[in-house]
Amino acid sequence: MKTTGKLTTALAALTVTLALPAAAFAQVFEKVRGPATDEVPAGPFVAIAYGFIWVAILTYVAFVARGVGRVRGELDDVRRKIDAESKR
Repeated sequence: MKTTGKLTTALAALTVTLALPAAAFAQVFEKVRGPATDEVPAGPFVAIAYGFIWVAILTYVAFVARGVGRVRGELDDVRRKIDAESKR
């Protein structure tokens, strides 16, 4: 029973492997004459990309600042404990 499943899987993989190059050969190249008619303005995409980067950077800075604040608070606690132990 296991042999049949392995054979079926191997046959399916072989079929896919042989079929993909055939699909690539089925495509036909058509030469473009004249100027391209479908032009997408780059401005909005660049603005969105810069906005995304700035949001990512600011989010990172906020997380780091929050972590630094937490570490400073813990460091203050440790300093207070050390001072309390040294005064005894």
